[in-house]
Amino acid sequence: MEKYERLIKMAASAVAIAVPCILLTGFSYHIGHIFTFGLSYELINKDMSDVLVESWYIGVLAIAWLLTKWPVWLGFFVVLVIIGLVAFFYARHAKANGKDWLFEEISKENQGRKILGITQWHWCVLGEMHVELSSWFSYPLLIVCFLGLLTAFPYERGKADADRQIQIYAESGCDHEEKVGQCSYLIDTKNQNKIIAKGILVSANQDRIAIFNNELEVWPLLDSYIIKKQKNH
Repeated sequence: MEKYERLIKMAASAVAIAVPCILLTGFSYHIGHIFTFGLSYELINKDMSDVLVESWYIGVLAIAWLLTKWPVWLGFFVVLVIIGLVAFFYARHAKANGKDWLFEEISKENQGRKILGITQWHWCVLGEMHVELSSWFSYPLLIVCFLGLLTAFPYERGKADADRQIQIYAESGCDHEEKVGQCSYLIDTKNQNKIIAKGILVSANQDRIAIFNNELEVWPLLDSYIIKKQKNH
């Protein structure tokens, strides 16, 4: 029973950590994307469901990037295996040649041989001090780096995607929608389906819509307005 309780607690802890991290990546991507278009987040707030979708998009990009780097990870693993084998055969060779000092139990009374003028025992003490000091700095540094990675990579990706859309739209407008990502059209159904605005849909909520047409336009989303991805013919 205790085993299952531990598993449940571990799963709950993982979810409690993963969900905020996922939302943080999506929010960072969204901020980088809309800021590049010149839109303030306070003007059009995004629902958490939309942020979650963008976070999964970042997750897919991250997995794709890792898969492209598989030779690097394989090479790193091979190097670790080689180092382990070298250490194993060296210790085996040393023991066969009577170098028992490598296997002696080191203590304050038996401080072992001197290496670079310092006994093995003192090297062990210095190692323990290094590990203890590192633990004070490594975990906070690791957390800061992890949070920085969760925000910096999605933000830069959102910015890059927006820059690419802006460049393509400046060259061809809505003539090459497959490159831009299908232009959006804001249509007034009460005025003979008149097109109020067209361009790249930057962001939208129940009250406002932001469309980029070589410059950012923010429109109130009236009841008679609809948003379409294809122009009426």
